[in-house]
Amino acid sequence: MNSVKKKIPKMILLICFAVYAAIMLYLLFFQRVGRDDVPLSERFQLIPFRTVAEYVNDILTLAPDDNGSLPALINIGGNIVLFIPLGLFIPALFTKLRSFSGTVIAVVITILCVELIQAFTLLGACDIDDLILNTAGACIGYGIFAALRQHERTK
Repeated sequence: MNSVKKKIPKMILLICFAVYAAIMLYLLFFQRVGRDDVPLSERFQLIPFRTVAEYVNDILTLAPDDNGSLPALINIGGNIVLFIPLGLFIPALFTKLRSFSGTVIAVVITILCVELIQAFTLLGACDIDDLILNTAGACIGYGIFAALRQHERTK
């Protein structure tokens, strides 16, 4: 009976992860099908914080009532917020990756694969800032996981 109780939450977690993965696949790849808005010369951006600096500059130089800063905010915030769940799911589902370093390595490898696939399939660009922001989001997720786990242990 105890084994069944443990498997049900894990099954729910797996279903949630599958839904999250499907949403992320759509957002990262399929919503861009048919759009080639990134010139070939800009497919790889390997200078850290260059894109972030451009977005921050856009936000700071636009008038408060100008909606031009909204895409910059969405890009920076989205790159962080959308990867928080990954930082929760990886240690929760994969016990061998439960350490902070294990989770970060898995996240970095996953994001590198996504960035390279986006660049080579012409569905985006390989941007080091995406890697940095996505990893930051996953680290926040891991922090939430660790806090929840600590809370559960002290109960």
